[in-house]
Amino acid sequence: MNSGDLRTAKGSGMRRDNKMRAAQMSQHQRWIDAIGADLSAIIKFMAAVARRTVENYPGWQKRAAGWFRFVGRRRIDKRHGIFPGGLRAAEFLAVAGSIIAAVVLFVDPLFLEIVRSSNAGGHPVFRFITRFGQSDWILIATGIIIIVMSLATADRFHRHGRIVAHRIFLNAWYLFTTVAFSGLLANLAKNLIGRARPSTLTGDDIWVSAPFADRYDFAAFPSGHATTAGALAIALGLLFPRFRVFFWLAGAWIAVSRPALGVHFPSDMLAGFLFGAAFSYVYARSFARRRLLFRFKMDGSLQLRGEGGMAAFLDSQLRETIGRISPPRQT
Repeated sequence: MNSGDLRTAKGSGMRRDNKMRAAQMSQHQRWIDAIGADLSAIIKFMAAVARRTVENYPGWQKRAAGWFRFVGRRRIDKRHGIFPGGLRAAEFLAVAGSIIAAVVLFVDPLFLEIVRSSNAGGHPVFRFITRFGQSDWILIATGIIIIVMSLATADRFHRHGRIVAHRIFLNAWYLFTTVAFSGLLANLAKNLIGRARPSTLTGDDIWVSAPFADRYDFAAFPSGHATTAGALAIALGLLFPRFRVFFWLAGAWIAVSRPALGVHFPSDMLAGFLFGAAFSYVYARSFARRRLLFRFKMDGSLQLRGEGGMAAFLDSQLRETIGRISPPRQT
């Protein structure tokens, strides 16, 4: 090859590299533009709702401001921190990271072979179960409760009714924010890591990443459905401790449905579930620090405020309210 051919080859290589860098920059810019458009739409929607609320409910601002003042003035429980002790947190991260790494190295290759050898689209049961891993249904349900409880004044209730209304609002707020915040962080990690889904891989490499690709094919790690399942399972287990085993099992089945459908590796599912569960638990500890919904035990673990759990609390309050308004029986 003469010098002219070398210059031509070098020039074509440089042009190819420039095109690849330009394509990557355009992907980054599209990702940034998409996030900016979503945030702009959310801000405009919230502003429209706030404007309409102020027009139709003049006292809403005072109630909303009073809620935040109430939270801000709560006496902080300084006996225990939001995050577990340094050694305990390090142990959890080390164990969780080791398990996920082991699954990536030893389980994901076997799973990929199974997915490639099977042409089935997944069992109908798993296609049904996986729908509960979508966050929209829980966000819509709890969001409606938050809006209704915010617009309705608690002054119209009697003392026990106020306690129940306040408790329902706190439950909805905790569920809404823990699912929303954990989901946002999981989606951010998806774009930062950009791991390819099983159906995208063609070679023997088990881990192929395209950071900031902003594509469904490269948004596997961690699983968003599994994150929602883990966050919701732990949150409901904390709010209704009597039924926590059932919530944990339901969350585990929702998470398992993702690799069962072939859209995620087992390590994606495990990482998402552990992250959602850890986020929900740590977020609950922030409530306990403010003495809201939860409280710390002497050993630093969490306990629901109110004897017998939320279900027993609402049941007792409802019985007392009915007993007060019911006429006495005639003998």
